[in-house]
Amino acid sequence: MKFSKIVLSVLCVFICAFSFSQNKDFSGTWKFAEQESISGKLYSNGSPKSFKITQAANQTIIEQTTAGANGDVTTSSTLSFDGKATETKTSTGRKKLITLTWNGTAGYTTVTATYDAADQNKLVFKTTDIYTIDDKGLVLQRKAENFMNGEVWESKAYYDKQ
Repeated sequence: MKFSKIVLSVLCVFICAFSFSQNKDFSGTWKFAEQESISGKLYSNGSPKSFKITQAANQTIIEQTTAGANGDVTTSSTLSFDGKATETKTSTGRKKLITLTWNGTAGYTTVTATYDAADQNKLVFKTTDIYTIDDKGLVLQRKAENFMNGEVWESKAYYDKQ
């Protein structure tokens, strides 16, 4: 009797640990619903209009569409879960490093560092995005830092799954 209680207790611990160790699946197409300011200026184009997220066992592909000066701009980033930075170039030739880190099982954070086109060692923009899912859908908390003019702002945007 005592042995079966111990086995049952150990089994419960392993099942709970396995359940909580599973990362949430953010896969899907997400459309902008609303945003709110946390601090600083609230830009109408500060949050993407939509996301298409494809999550696999070892990587996530994030396609985001943002309003640009000459129309919508869609970018795609393939990010590994190993915490290593992915290097790409912007349309203007700037070096861009993106890192994805899981925040326990609740969501993940991406940090995008964009460097000067002329001086690839000079950081000009840094965007920190925290992705979570709640009862409203996908939540994007964004902090943007512009090192050229010193501006910093934060917002929280909500997205509906399509």
